[in-house]
Amino acid sequence: MANVFYALVKRRNPLKKDAPQLYYAAAQKSGDLTFDELKASIAHATMATAADVSHIVESLLKVMSDGLKSGKSVFLDKFGKFRLSFSSKGAKTMKEFGTEMIRGIHIVFRPSKELQIRKGELTFEQKETVADQKAALKAKINGGGSNTGGNTGGNTGGNTGGDKPGDESMG
Repeated sequence: MANVFYALVKRRNPLKKDAPQLYYAAAQKSGDLTFDELKASIAHATMATAADVSHIVESLLKVMSDGLKSGKSVFLDKFGKFRLSFSSKGAKTMKEFGTEMIRGIHIVFRPSKELQIRKGELTFEQKETVADQKAALKAKINGGGSNTGGNTGGNTGGNTGGDKPGDESMG
């Protein structure tokens, strides 16, 4: 089973603004899988060379980008679907709206069933919050050890993702 890290984050439930803050689990990444590592792993598992993999992925990205720019969803079987999304400033009337009000362009990804990860496939390990890690580093830089008191909460600013408490995702 794969091991993933989480930190506890104290935050208010946006749906219940008057409710007290609660602690929620927030995914913490354990590192990055670089493109070079990805190419090497794919090349090792196939007959392709790392250069072949690089060329294919770069070509895929170009074709996907062109498709998204033309307003299409990009569906990769057993991988997932990508689509363009954006937000805009509001206008009082339709006549007052202009395309200069569009902003926040991003790509939305919905993984396929094959790529989705289920809770039973993972084990969870609590990690210090980002705030605790920063406090320990600051204390070390300032010439002393630090006992930050463990996971005391606060906004970690880490990889919490999600739209509401309890809906955090790894990032």
